[in-house]
Amino acid sequence: MQPIAVIGSPNSTTTFTVDILETARDRALDHAWVTFEVIERFNGRAYRKRALCQLGGIITRNRWHEDPIIRAVIKHQGALPALSGESDLTSAQLTALGVFLLDDQGRVRRRTTLATPPPSGTPVFPADAPTLQELVHTEPGIFYAGQSPGDGLPVPLTLRHFGSTDEGGFGEAVMLGIFGQTRSGKSILAAQLLAGFAANPSMGLLVLDPQGEFGRDRFAAGDHRVDFSIRRLLTMLNTRREVAVISTDEVALEGAEAFTETLRRLGFFDSLGFKGANKEREASERLAGLLSELTTAEGKRRPIRDLRAVDMPLLIKDLARFADVIYASRPGTTPGEGQRALDVLARFELDAARLKRVWVQALTAFRTDDGRTPLSQVIQRVLSDRAVVVLSFAQEGGSDAVPYFLLNEILTRLRQVIHRSFNQGRTSNALVVLDEAHLFAGEHASESSDGARTRTLLSQSVRMTGKYGVGWMFITQTLHDFDKTILRQLQVKVFGQGFKIGADREFVETELGREGFSRYCSLPDPKRTGRYTFMVTGPIVALGSLGTPLVLQGFRSTDDLIRANPHCFREV
Repeated sequence: MQPIAVIGSPNSTTTFTVDILETARDRALDHAWVTFEVIERFNGRAYRKRALCQLGGIITRNRWHEDPIIRAVIKHQGALPALSGESDLTSAQLTALGVFLLDDQGRVRRRTTLATPPPSGTPVFPADAPTLQELVHTEPGIFYAGQSPGDGLPVPLTLRHFGSTDEGGFGEAVMLGIFGQTRSGKSILAAQLLAGFAANPSMGLLVLDPQGEFGRDRFAAGDHRVDFSIRRLLTMLNTRREVAVISTDEVALEGAEAFTETLRRLGFFDSLGFKGANKEREASERLAGLLSELTTAEGKRRPIRDLRAVDMPLLIKDLARFADVIYASRPGTTPGEGQRALDVLARFELDAARLKRVWVQALTAFRTDDGRTPLSQVIQRVLSDRAVVVLSFAQEGGSDAVPYFLLNEILTRLRQVIHRSFNQGRTSNALVVLDEAHLFAGEHASESSDGARTRTLLSQSVRMTGKYGVGWMFITQTLHDFDKTILRQLQVKVFGQGFKIGADREFVETELGREGFSRYCSLPDPKRTGRYTFMVTGPIVALGSLGTPLVLQGFRSTDDLIRANPHCFREV
């Protein structure tokens, strides 16, 4: 293989200046991957190292065309024979992605770093697919999720499960964030990463799908340049994975808070005289507390689905006692001694039939005798059976209301099941994906009490579930107003298009660094090219040992992804 450049000057141990050779001037060089080798000596021993780098910052200069006198001649004559073109000097910047220590036979032993900058004149060679595979072939969980935009080489990522490192896992849960504006391809890339994680049979996947994109298996709708199906990908894996798509209409809710919130939405507390959102919510919390104290004859906690209409009068009688406290104008009010309690009971007597119907209607979403599966069992299938479940809680009738209430219930059950499994000695190994995460963890979520609780539950869940082996993947359109507690927990960040200007720019520039952000700004617009390009940072970058952002161009079809990963999929 012939070199395409030589190391020039100046250089450091992570960035290098190169001079492009004349024979390579017509190659596609921007974002291309290249390698060079150096020998470093330490304590009398020679160490052979191979650096994998990415080209960028390409500049062509011609000193004659920069001379003011010559430029005056060019203005009248045009190109100068033997000077224009022939005297061009093309330089570029190399950014090291990873450095690998080689043995005497040239095989990769482990990752390392350069101790000294490479000497000028060191030849630089183009990387090819065999070279990349040789660098990462010993690592578990290798998955090719895209191509290098410069030369079309497959880009390997490390998508391991979250189990023990002795079993080929990360040894801990990994938190990921995929950021990009609408039509930047973030859902498609997320689905490709899901397929990579699903190639680990020991890993469960739960997709929380508020808009139904994953449930309907429709990605890049209306863009005929993209043909992608997550369902087909998972069924084509060597270890076939079936996708269970479940809507919240097929799931039985379980919590007392969820039941009283359902009653509140149906106007139950307003009919009892608790006027205003704050009073309704306080009454709802009081009733939830009463429901949590209900027990069976054996002393076990009584599930909400076992409630009947005959339980309602006694519960309302107990709730009425707190009406005086809820409306108290001074502290120390004794429950049940004021006029408010009598007013609640009187309203119930006058409207008992309708309130009974509301009560029964609210219980419908909690019953299991009509074929609904308890939400905890759905989550348990992911954690214990390592199932792949898409839980769709899209609003009926195209409602624009954000379903905070449903996500709150899902998060509450998820945390309970994870904690219960841990206490029973069962380890979890799962990834939870939240699409359209900006709806639930953005600043506007805090404008309502439901949204504020969702945002709090999400940040708590990210901090809590990691130690139990449950990671998160957030797919979102915004950065500047996204919950900062969650952002700090994300080890992997993937940036799609849309953050070159505005409030998000500063955050992306901080994450990628000045040089990385310059490369990010040079990425092509997918709306014009039909190619979805991203910058990836974090431990899933298989070739990186230096924390350098990696440019990745996602595949445009299911078949392309399958062909790039013959070790994971059956033949097309």
